[in-house]
Amino acid sequence: MRTSGWILAGFLMVFGNAGCGNEEKQRAKLAEVEKAADAKVAQAELQARNKALDSQKELDAVKAELEQTKAKLAETEKARADSEEQGKQAEAALGKAREAFKAEGRVKLADLNKDLTQVSKALATLPAAKKLAVNKIFAKIPPQQKAIAKDIAAYDTATLDTLRSTKSTLEKDLALMRANVAMAKAKAK
Repeated sequence: MRTSGWILAGFLMVFGNAGCGNEEKQRAKLAEVEKAADAKVAQAELQARNKALDSQKELDAVKAELEQTKAKLAETEKARADSEEQGKQAEAALGKAREAFKAEGRVKLADLNKDLTQVSKALATLPAAKKLAVNKIFAKIPPQQKAIAKDIAAYDTATLDTLRSTKSTLEKDLALMRANVAMAKAKAK
């Protein structure tokens, strides 16, 4: 009790200089002052301990919050990585779908062109009136072939949202060409 010792020494000097009082009273007062000083010191130590405990509790709470934040950050990073991976997989799947639809369109166009070639071969043996009717139908086919080629090329830039509309446009153009090839076949007979 260093502080109480200084206080005690101070009181001794004050009361020691007074010199004419009752020693018992002075000792009692000195004991009382020492007791009060000890109580204040004890109270200060208690408050310091309580503050230290409160600070430790706050520090522990901050540490726990930091750990929770770290865990959430790790979860977020994992979710972001998973999302990126899924995005890559979706892009790869979209690329495969584009290629499949393009291949399907090319095959259908090749089949129609093959039928058109057969009609062209039969055209040589037709009378002039039928040739004229078939040639009028043939005149409609090159723009349709260009439209179909454009539709097939549109798959390169098609997104997941526009894939159906691109396929629908291709099917419509193929149907128009198919109808013209069928009319040409019918007139060539």
